Amino acid sequence: MKYEKVALSIVLVSLPILVFDVMLTAYTKELGYTVFQLSILYSVYSFSELIMRLLIGKVSDRYSRYAVLCCALFLYGLAFFLFAQARSLGYLLAARMVQGAAGILLTISAVSLITAEKTSFARGLGRYSGNRQFGGILGIGLTYYVFYRSDFLEGWNRLFLISAAFAIVSLVYTLAQRPSHTKDTFSQSEKIVYTVLEQKIWILNFLYCIPGRMAGVLIIPYMMEVYHVDMAAVAYVFILPVMLSAFLSPRIGQIGDRVGYKTTILSFTLIAAVLVVLLVFSPNLWIFAIIWTLYQLALTAQDYSLDALFVEGVPERVMGNFYGKYMFGTSLGGIIGPFIGGSMFHLAGGRAPYFICSAFLAVITVLVWRLIPAKGKCEREMIG
Repeated sequence: MKYEKVALSIVLVSLPILVFDVMLTAYTKELGYTVFQLSILYSVYSFSELIMRLLIGKVSDRYSRYAVLCCALFLYGLAFFLFAQARSLGYLLAARMVQGAAGILLTISAVSLITAEKTSFARGLGRYSGNRQFGGILGIGLTYYVFYRSDFLEGWNRLFLISAAFAIVSLVYTLAQRPSHTKDTFSQSEKIVYTVLEQKIWILNFLYCIPGRMAGVLIIPYMMEVYHVDMAAVAYVFILPVMLSAFLSPRIGQIGDRVGYKTTILSFTLIAAVLVVLLVFSPNLWIFAIIWTLYQLALTAQDYSLDALFVEGVPERVMGNFYGKYMFGTSLGGIIGPFIGGSMFHLAGGRAPYFICSAFLAVITVLVWRLIPAKGKCEREMIG
């Protein structure tokens, strides 16, 4: 199955993706929960992804990408339905667990589809991200339409019921695109041996996710505390990076292909370390929004290049297992980052997590310079 056949389904299932962080922050505040409890919801999401990544890699290699994708779309519909009904922290935790499982299934299936097309992985990853972001842009319009006509709690319920309905529509559409043949099977004894460089990249990816999630999870509470703005103003801050990411993601993915993965990773990590410090010295919300946009684009360029370097030369038939173990580090960092950030926000104030994030990125910059060779990866070793 070609990626273009499922692109519409990915758009439809991504409607709440861009408004979700804003809405979840406002919703937990409406229910009376603290910033630390909010950070727990993000850590639970990453924990769910972590558990799934331990299991889904080999499963996705044994079964078709089509089956994995359909399962992801169904779970997204279930997660959105649970969010619509959630009125307690326990319910929200359950919804986040299902959402995390759906997210990893969708990512693994998309990565396998991209790899099968034998084109630039970074560019393909950018296309996938662009489809997700475009769906999120449509979701912004849907959110405005829903909340303009109802109060907040009722609007939350309606938004996620509509999102659940679109997820089911995407599932039906994907079922209608059923491929005429299933993917070839492979020897179950065949295994991938991580090279020394791949082990180093795995560690770097894990380290990157700690400061990235630390800063991202707390950005909305920070803006509300420092600039004393309402959720409407906070939402506008996210429009610029969202619009740019939706249309520039494929081109951002090409940067590493053109100038080299190490140069891209090194340069944009250093840029991100500087920008995250400038964030906390922004004199007003609009300068903050510009810096935040540049920071997000820098992390995106770094992320695409690191992923592309890691999967370079990996056979498509074992991509699920290979990439799933790699994303295990992403989930682990996603658990640790929000916990550290939420604790520092509570104990030392809103600026502390961003200074820690900048220092973390500076250290990673040095590690990238020392650990990643300019020549890239060597030939892979297969055992079977």
